[in-house]
Amino acid sequence: MNAMNHKACFGKMVPDQIGVGERVGKVFSVRIDNPAGMMRSRPNIETDVKQWDDCRKCSEFESCYQLCMAKIALDATVAAKH
Repeated sequence: MNAMNHKACFGKMVPDQIGVGERVGKVFSVRIDNPAGMMRSRPNIETDVKQWDDCRKCSEFESCYQLCMAKIALDATVAAKH
């Protein structure tokens, strides 16, 4: 299989992993604080709308978005199994 050349930001709209701490993607960032006692902490999700608009203009947007969604689905599946 031949690899295509993609932009350096390809597939990076969302963070690579979600977990405690701050995880940053090009468009979406997630911060999850350590739980306090028995209370679960709520995630803080931020969206960089300017970056989103820039991504939407990119010729690779559809493919990049699909890759990001696949990464999210895989992350959710792995998290549910462990």
